[in-house]
Amino acid sequence: MTTLLNAEVTGLNSLNKINILNIPFIKTTNKRLLTYIKEEHIDKKKQAFIITANPEIVMHADRDPAYKKIVHSADCVVPDGIGIIYASKILGQPLPERIAGFDLLHDFLRIAADQQKSVFLYGAKPEVIQKAVANLKKQYPQLIIAGYEDGYHSYPEQVAERVKNTEADFVFVGTGFPRQEQWINTYRHLFPHTIAMGVGGSFDVLSGETKRAPGIFIRLNLEWFYRLVTQPKRIGRMMALPLFLMNVIAVRILRRS
Repeated sequence: MTTLLNAEVTGLNSLNKINILNIPFIKTTNKRLLTYIKEEHIDKKKQAFIITANPEIVMHADRDPAYKKIVHSADCVVPDGIGIIYASKILGQPLPERIAGFDLLHDFLRIAADQQKSVFLYGAKPEVIQKAVANLKKQYPQLIIAGYEDGYHSYPEQVAERVKNTEADFVFVGTGFPRQEQWINTYRHLFPHTIAMGVGGSFDVLSGETKRAPGIFIRLNLEWFYRLVTQPKRIGRMMALPLFLMNVIAVRILRRS
């Protein structure tokens, strides 16, 4: 069983991290994170590798040492998932808020549009990514889309070369974990000035193929429940949540004994 480091550790200079089952999550608000990324990475043209992690990702990292190493190499691991917030409270080191990956994606898209930065989108089915790009052009008319590629491309190294050649300021990879983080980690040396982030199934939502949970579910932190009801095939994946919380509770008991 994984263990939790007791101390809060400093990371990203002015941002702190706490370890939940040996995964270092940033301890900050969405607003402060955006300010930091803008000032310390975008403005300075310094690469940032961002992982939006939920309990599924934490449990996968626990089983896969190579993937855990990739997670630890990221510049910041964002608490995406209400289970992560609950875990931080159980362990007595509460995180201030959940930072939803889909919302963070839109924050970065707004920044890119406002500052004339370019983005590259990689993932989803060919027809889905095309619809997502078309919708983004309508939603963010000033957004510079340097390029895009579907997630079924046979040669991921060619996609990486395309990203390199476009010199995109942001690259969003929606091929699902762990593939998206593995791809970013493998090729990040090719685009040293890029903000790179895995976005899971966000392109399906941006395209309109999949609907995000209604606002009431999001506000009540029940987005996971909406996905389970509308996508019952996800139940197997969601079993990671109770196992994750059981491990967190076990760590708390061990710390008290």
